[in-house]
Amino acid sequence: MTVWLLLLWVLVTIFAASAGPFGTFEGLGFGGRLGYWAVIVGLSICLTRLQLHLLRGRPQILRFASQLPYGLALAAIAHGMNMVIFANWGGWSDFGFLALVTLSVVLMIEAAVFLARSYAQPVVPPVVPPTAEPDNPAAPPDPGADCEPDPAVLFQRRLPLEKRGALIRLEAQDHYLLVVTDRGSDTLLLRLGDAADELAEVGVRVHRSHWVSCAQVRGHSRQKGRDFLKMADGQQVPVSRSYKEAAQAAGLF
Repeated sequence: MTVWLLLLWVLVTIFAASAGPFGTFEGLGFGGRLGYWAVIVGLSICLTRLQLHLLRGRPQILRFASQLPYGLALAAIAHGMNMVIFANWGGWSDFGFLALVTLSVVLMIEAAVFLARSYAQPVVPPVVPPTAEPDNPAAPPDPGADCEPDPAVLFQRRLPLEKRGALIRLEAQDHYLLVVTDRGSDTLLLRLGDAADELAEVGVRVHRSHWVSCAQVRGHSRQKGRDFLKMADGQQVPVSRSYKEAAQAAGLF
């Protein structure tokens, strides 16, 4: 993830320095624009990561509402830099323009991510059970033809082949879902609630941000009054009060 963020920072910085928006093309040379946008883009990425961490697992409406202070903070930083760099910059009109543009951009990005998360879910092709050839009545019956496919196997068709294995746990990470198997982990653009419904026969949701496979639970502990499940990958998964009854009903502790 860190490598991708660094790559994003470099690419966006170079693009903004080349385009020179908000008067930076006329007021600064390429080197100056490169430094200016490196600071702005870097602060934007850091603020975004902090925002996602603080709001992980929160309702979507709260994430939309948080764009107002986030956009104003980013605009205030850019406004302060502009007042130092550009002699003709200043006043509430300049700040208002900058804040309006910044808020519009962050709201459009948040809306785009929300729509992608809601409507661009991966489509899993249906599994057609094998059947005997119609012109070969003597063919022996397939013992697995009447068996329903394993939900965990179907679910993992979204993962790369090298990551498919024994499904251990799922963790909601803002707009994405971390899928952990005994062969590694990967992220999907998928809601935890939808995944939990799809895997209801395999495991149980134990927290608003966590789902576990019942077969991969290795123990239970209490820490400072809170319940935790030790998973096969060594992670301690918290059990919230609202999901504790479901975890107990599944025999996890």
